Amino acid sequence: MPQVEVVEEMPAPLDRVWSVVNDVESYPRLMDHVRSIKVLESGADYRLLAWEVDCKGFVMRWTEREEIDRERCRINFHQIKGDMAQFEGYWQFEALGAESSRISLSVQFDMGIPMLSEMLNPVAERAIRDNSRKMLLSIASELTRTRVVAEPK
Repeated sequence: MPQVEVVEEMPAPLDRVWSVVNDVESYPRLMDHVRSIKVLESGADYRLLAWEVDCKGFVMRWTEREEIDRERCRINFHQIKGDMAQFEGYWQFEALGAESSRISLSVQFDMGIPMLSEMLNPVAERAIRDNSRKMLLSIASELTRTRVVAEPK
């Protein structure tokens, strides 16, 4: 099964990064390619999300369950319904210092069309990698923007 992993350093402490990433309902405002995210259900350590994302000329839709592990600074997710046969992965967060952090976003997927996987997997992999990188760069941009707004001159 193909896997995509993107990693970015964030210009903020771990708690601020965690807060921005967990504000999933702000993603459509922060990320041009995210059309909508709706929280269908949530609890202390999980949530169900309905996603709609522009992905290289087509719209991907899915519902995923996230398992939120605050102690390990990790969010595992897996599609429970959607356009792909399988879509799962994790967000991993790491403090690098007092004012910087690292996010790793890893996604495994299966298009569900074995006869066309040789042709479709590389295209899907590029699209998922591009969208994942855009997500992380948008988060970094938001952290920079809110830091500038929050800090008086």
